[in-house]
Formats: sequence, C-alpha cells, structure tokens
Amino acid sequence: MDEIALARAVAEAALAVHGVSSLGKGTYAEAATYGAGEKVQGVVVTPSDVRVHVIAAYPDGVPVPLLVERVRAAVDPLVGDRRLTIVVEDLEGVPEVERSQ
Repeated sequence: MDEIALARAVAEAALAVHGVSSLGKGTYAEAATYGAGEKVQGVVVTPSDVRVHVIAAYPDGVPVPLLVERVRAAVDPLVGDRRLTIVVEDLEGVPEVERSQ
C-alpha cells in the first residue's frame, strides 16, 4: 500500500473511534500526507513512521489515555512495521444537544 492510500485508511480508522472528534492539523508544522493532487490531513506517513493527530471530543466520558489506546487498536493493524505515534492535539467541546442523543 502506498503512503497516500495508507494515510486514507488510517484517517478513516481513527475517525471511526468513539471519542475522536476530528483529525488535527499539526501545531508547528502541518500534519498531513501528500499524494498526486491529494492531501490527507491529520496523518503523517513516512517509510518508517505513522503519526496520527486527533482532536478528542470533550466531555465525552472517554479518558484521553483510553482514547489513545482505542485509536492505536484501530490503526495498528494497518501500519505494518512502521512505528505508530498517536498525538492528542486538542480537545473539542461537544454541545449538550449532541451529548444527550
């Protein structure tokens, strides 16, 4: 699987985890993987590493360490021998209406 396809798969898996609000953009440098005419925001894939930047939904009842474990469990099977790093970049408030549904 090429880097952009892996980034797409990782992004999809991370966003499917309960407690992940969105993917982050990076703090000091953009967190993204680039392909031909495409950019996958929030996932950085290199030949040796995969870094996933997530924005956690808050308050959501999911402690941050548990959220990281869940993201790791969802993404780890996709990355092969690459080192996986999960970055919780920020917390995003969830409106009361969404939490009650």
